[in-house]
Amino acid sequence: MTESEVHDKIMTMKEAISKFIRDGDTLGIGACASNIPYSAVHEIIRSKKRNLHAVQPTSMFEIDMLANAGCLREVSFSWSVRLISGVRGIDRAIKEFGIKINDYSNYTCALALMAGAYHMPFIPCCDSVYHSDLYSWANEGMFTRIKDPFSKEKEITLVRAINPDVAIVHVQRIDRKGNAQSWGPLGTARNTAVASKKVIISAEEIVDEDIVKRSPNETIIPAICVDAIVHEPWAAHPTEVVGYYDFDRISIMQYISASVKLPVFEKWASEWIHGVEDREEYIKYFIHKYGFDALNRLRAKSYPSSAPYTLGSTYQTELEKLNIKLEDIDLNPELVEMEIDLKRKGGK
Repeated sequence: MTESEVHDKIMTMKEAISKFIRDGDTLGIGACASNIPYSAVHEIIRSKKRNLHAVQPTSMFEIDMLANAGCLREVSFSWSVRLISGVRGIDRAIKEFGIKINDYSNYTCALALMAGAYHMPFIPCCDSVYHSDLYSWANEGMFTRIKDPFSKEKEITLVRAINPDVAIVHVQRIDRKGNAQSWGPLGTARNTAVASKKVIISAEEIVDEDIVKRSPNETIIPAICVDAIVHEPWAAHPTEVVGYYDFDRISIMQYISASVKLPVFEKWASEWIHGVEDREEYIKYFIHKYGFDALNRLRAKSYPSSAPYTLGSTYQTELEKLNIKLEDIDLNPELVEMEIDLKRKGGK
C-alpha cells in the first residue's frame, strides 16, 4: 500500500460520511452495547441523509436517534433498548411514518450478516426459527425453507444474507493502513464490516503498524476492507469503550428522556448534534457544560491485563528447516521433489 493510498484513507468524519454514504443506502452499524459509533450517527443526522435501511442485531439508541431524525425508511434488527415508557423515535417512525421493520432475532440477524461476510447468498439456521413467530410473521425474502440436500426426508430453514452498502464501526485502535483492533463486547462488528461494500472506521487511537503486528489476535477488520479511517477519541460517548471510558449514564438518561417527545428530541439534537461541528466540538461543549472532572470520571482506570501469551516461533521457512537454498533448487530442480518427499515422511 503506497503512502498516498494510506493518506487517502485518513479523513474527518464529515468527509467520510459525505464520500461513502448516499441517500437510500443500506447502513450496517457494527456494535453491540460497547463501541457504538455515535460520532458517525451524529454526522449522518447533521448531513441530513435520508431513506436509509439500518441493519444492526442489537441497538442501544443509535437506530432510535436515526429514526427520530427522519433518516430511515427501513430497519432490520431484533430490538432497540427501552428504558422509559412512551413513544420513542423508533416507535414513532413505525406508527406515524410507516417505516418498514424486518423483525429478526439477535441470532438470525447475526447469521444474515455472517452469510454476507462469507459471500454466501444464504445460511442455514436452527429449526426452532421455523416453529416461531419470527418465521410466520417474517417479511418476504428474509427466510425460506428447502429440502435438506443431505436428508431428503427433512427440510431446513435458510436466512438470506445481508450485504450493507456501507458499515460504520468504532474500535479502540487502528494503524494507518486500516488494520482495526478491538476488544470487549464485539457483537457483529467484524461480520458487519466484512459483509459491507464500504467501511468507515473511527478509532480512539491511530497507532504504528508494529503495535498491531505485536497483537494480531486483536485485529478484527483487515486493512483491505477499510475505506475510511477517522481518528475520533470519545466517538462512542455516551456508551463505553473498554479500556478507554465507561458509560455516561447521566447523558444516556438525558437522551432517553428527550426521545419520547419529538419537540424535546429536536431541542436535544440542536444542542448535541446540530449545535456542534464535530466530535471534538462535542467533547469541548461537554467540558464547558459539565466540567473536565465530569469527563475525567468516565476514563477507564488501569487494570492488569491477563497473563501474556507467547507468539514466538522459530521463524524459519520450510526451505530453511531443510537447509535448502533457492539457488540449490535452480541448479537441482529435483530438490523440490525431495522436499515434498521429506515432509511426507516427517523430514529429518
